Amino acid sequence: MGRCHRNPLTNPLQYATLQLRTGPPVTYAAAERGLVTYDYVIIGAGAAGCVLANKLSEDKNVSVLLLEAGSDNAKVFETKVPLLFSKLFHTQNDWDYYTVEQPGLANRQLYWPRGKIIGGSTSLNAMIYHHCSKSDFDEWASAYGCAGWDYDELAPYLRGMERFTANPDRPAIDVQHRGTVGQWQTGYTWLSEIVEKGFLPACHDAQIPPIADINTRQGSVGVTRLQTFIDPKGQRSSLATAFLTPEVLARPNLYVACNARVTRVLVDQITTKEPTVIGVEFQTSRGGERFQVHARREVLLCGGAVNTPQTLLLSGIGPADELKAHGIPVIQENDAVGHNLKDHLCTTPVIGKAKDSATLDYLGNNVKAIPALARWMLTGGGPLSSNIGEAAAFIRSTDYRFPQTKNAPNDHTSGGSAPDIELIGAPIAFIHHGEEKAIDGSSVFSIIPIGLRPQSHGTITLKSRDVFDAPIIDPKYLSDECSNDRNVLLVALRVCLKIVHSPAFKKYFEAVPMNDDPSSYWWPYSSSNIDKVTDEQLLHFMDKKAFTLYHPVGSARMGPSPTTSAVDLECRVHGVKGLRVMDASVFPEQISGHPTAPIAAMAAKLSEMIKERSGVATPLGAHL
Repeated sequence: MGRCHRNPLTNPLQYATLQLRTGPPVTYAAAERGLVTYDYVIIGAGAAGCVLANKLSEDKNVSVLLLEAGSDNAKVFETKVPLLFSKLFHTQNDWDYYTVEQPGLANRQLYWPRGKIIGGSTSLNAMIYHHCSKSDFDEWASAYGCAGWDYDELAPYLRGMERFTANPDRPAIDVQHRGTVGQWQTGYTWLSEIVEKGFLPACHDAQIPPIADINTRQGSVGVTRLQTFIDPKGQRSSLATAFLTPEVLARPNLYVACNARVTRVLVDQITTKEPTVIGVEFQTSRGGERFQVHARREVLLCGGAVNTPQTLLLSGIGPADELKAHGIPVIQENDAVGHNLKDHLCTTPVIGKAKDSATLDYLGNNVKAIPALARWMLTGGGPLSSNIGEAAAFIRSTDYRFPQTKNAPNDHTSGGSAPDIELIGAPIAFIHHGEEKAIDGSSVFSIIPIGLRPQSHGTITLKSRDVFDAPIIDPKYLSDECSNDRNVLLVALRVCLKIVHSPAFKKYFEAVPMNDDPSSYWWPYSSSNIDKVTDEQLLHFMDKKAFTLYHPVGSARMGPSPTTSAVDLECRVHGVKGLRVMDASVFPEQISGHPTAPIAAMAAKLSEMIKERSGVATPLGAHL
């Protein structure tokens, strides 16, 4: 394990004997030996972990240890250049997960990239800044009993952490809805001509209204230029660069350690009436020595929707049958741990063959990319500052009726003004996460249709007791009984066809040979007659090519009852003292958009709740 950043630590492996400046180690009856103790131990330096480490360490009288299984983001060039985010896939900075075979998708195993690096997935995702719909969070409170987590409660944190920079080259928006003094840099970045003059007008041709700002109480429905978390210098503004700045990392009470894989939380069942978490155990390599640290106050689990349920299960918290099957003693039975998993599924992009250099595919050629790289390094501008998903249309499937579609979808949105479909416009061949190149080096424009409100839900379960064995990921895509998820995506595909064949858009495309083979990625754009494309053909296209948009949630969801949820309304694990969870796993229900901003806001809110409990609360949003 290595120490991240510049907070000095003489020997980071000697946790068993390390003495903190804040006081001597505390010995617990269940621990067998005295170990170093921090006030808070945070597991996972992803979106939530970075925010919590920042906020909790503001109190100079507490010590905070942040443990990250991955490496230091500051040393990875690809985390800085927005357009290069997919270059981090399948590297040491990616958990490189795969689902089990999905019967609903031609028995394919789907790749799930997840950030294994300081900043978590905010260090390797597309940098889309989105609040989602007000009704998404109001639904949490009204339908799932999560009082205190509605939109009005989260809005001050969403705005308080944001530092929005207006772009004079983009249409003006009402800045009263944008935060301007927070740590997290947001704004508008590169917009390709084919997006501005092709995709956006084509959406208007398809009767999708424009919306200037999707991050207000008004919601998201309409077509818009996407706001990003890219700073004015053209660099990614992850939750790590925003909340773990050099000044924050220099705090003497904050410790950040990399390459520390937490194997379980430590639980005292002897001296307390109910199970009480007193620390964590971790390893730095498979089969290596195990180290332990204690937490005086709380352990905060921020591993994400995959790793959080894995850690809980390895710690004896979860469904009793599963724990017993792996020989893990049951500390606290909870059937919600690892269940209720939901993800945003994309069908294969509907793509068109663009005219030369109309898209950004030319940047895949190292020689042709040199001027763009030089421009980015000198000015922070140019096409390398694109986040690929440059614009998007948010629509409601029930607003559309197509005579070719046999089964109209039902409304499972969170409210009357919330979407259940997103169509991302990307000036690049984003096929299989950008790994599959277009035929003959063609320039390609991708329209990526996403089902935002899936009814299918899956599980995260253990493969073994070894933390170095990836858990079993089974999202059970398209398994809902009424096939509503398929019906929604069928509507999404047909709207994509309307857009890509719009007169405003077609002038940017070249003709391709007519093709009625649904296994071809040029189809259905190149179909001889799109009005005759059948549901069965579209479903075949979907089954062969669909992939994730990287938004798993709900696998340790929040709620008032331990029979249906893993954590309570203060994110404390039901029936276990001293342990909280904060990441997308606690979402009670899937939201209708991109989760990074909501996760950050929820972590900021939770930090205030923790401070209130400890008697050091600050005014709402005072130092967000």
